Amino acid sequence: MKIITLPMASLSNLIMINIEIWHKERQKFVNMLIACDTGASVTTISSDILQKLGYDSTRGDVKRITTASTVNYVKSVNIDQIRIGETETHICTDIESYAHTFPAESMITGVLGLNWV
Repeated sequence: MKIITLPMASLSNLIMINIEIWHKERQKFVNMLIACDTGASVTTISSDILQKLGYDSTRGDVKRITTASTVNYVKSVNIDQIRIGETETHICTDIESYAHTFPAESMITGVLGLNWV
């Protein structure tokens, strides 16, 4: 079993974690602070951020997701790599993510789901 140290911070009632997502055009990792949600099956990232990182969030399969307050339809996008952890890192490759537009009042730009484990 590999143990990974995950530095976390709290923001309001959320557990926030720093991850790095592969930028397709710049060919390097980019830091991102997202919410850690053990109830989420799949990682979900802001559609705008995915576009800025070179991922096309308009072409994926449509998926139905249920959030805490509603049902939404989102596009599925495979992210080349996500790096998680501080000292001992874990790199996920070709990880499915959902492209979603988060409400401004939510204060988050992504949710780390359990599909990285």
